[in-house]
Formats: sequence, structure tokens, C-alpha cells
Amino acid sequence: MKNTNLKIKMILFTMLVTVLSCKEKSAQEYKNLKELKSPSIKQVETAILPTVNIKDNDKLTSPALIKVNSQGVWFANEGSLGYIQLLDDQGNEIATNFLTTNENWMKEGSVNFSANLIFDAKGSKVGSLVIHNDPGSGDGDEAGEKISFTIPVTF
Repeated sequence: MKNTNLKIKMILFTMLVTVLSCKEKSAQEYKNLKELKSPSIKQVETAILPTVNIKDNDKLTSPALIKVNSQGVWFANEGSLGYIQLLDDQGNEIATNFLTTNENWMKEGSVNFSANLIFDAKGSKVGSLVIHNDPGSGDGDEAGEKISFTIPVTF
């Protein structure tokens, strides 16, 4: 029974990854990220954030290994803490990946997650690393709150 549940969860996770990777971003979504005025980014003012191995204006080269420690303040959903987007200076997505772990993600406290970003900055000197949580699905109390934060980077 446990193997069947695990297989179902893996199939659902794979379907979710496929759907998210195929989703076309609207111009408004990029504008919101570029202007740092989307509702999810505004929530960051009061949210407690995980730690990241990238600091403001760090230089990224491809491939870039991004490490995020949940610090017990962001919770994983099916083994994923969320996802990372790397945007160029025009707000164009140049890389994205899910934050995953090999640790026990169901424990309380800190869990380390990582994502490898392979990209070509195409002449951009600066960009943004946007880290999004995975609040889970459902309505009301079943899902958490969407939180994102941005780290300016150089190439």
C-alpha cells in the first residue's frame, strides 16, 4: 500500500513539474517581477526567509549551484521547497529549477535544498535570482501563503 501511495505521489509530482515547466509567463507577471511590486514579493516585508548561499550582487557563472536552508521557516511540499528563477536585466527568464533535497524534508527545523541553474546571460551584466516557496495546493488552511524574494546578481 505504501509503495502504491508513493508511486501515485511521484506521478502527481511529475505531472506538476511538467505543467509548471510548460506554463507560459504573461507580460504582466514579468512586469511585476521586474518592478518588484507583485503581491507575493510585497509579503516578504513581514515574512521570515530561509538563508541562501548567494548574497546581493554576487557574480553567477553557469552552472550555478544555489543552496537554500529552509531554517524551519519555509516548509517543503512533497520534497520540494519551491523553485528558483534567474532573470536577466530585462526580466526575461534565463533559467529555472526546483529546490529539492536528499534529506528528510518532513522533519522540523532546518533542511538544506539546492537547485542547479544552467544559463546563458546573453550579454546581460546584471539580473535577479527570484526564490519562490511552494505553499502547497488547496483552499484556505490547506495551502500556505505564497512568498517570493529577490536577490540582485551580476554575471
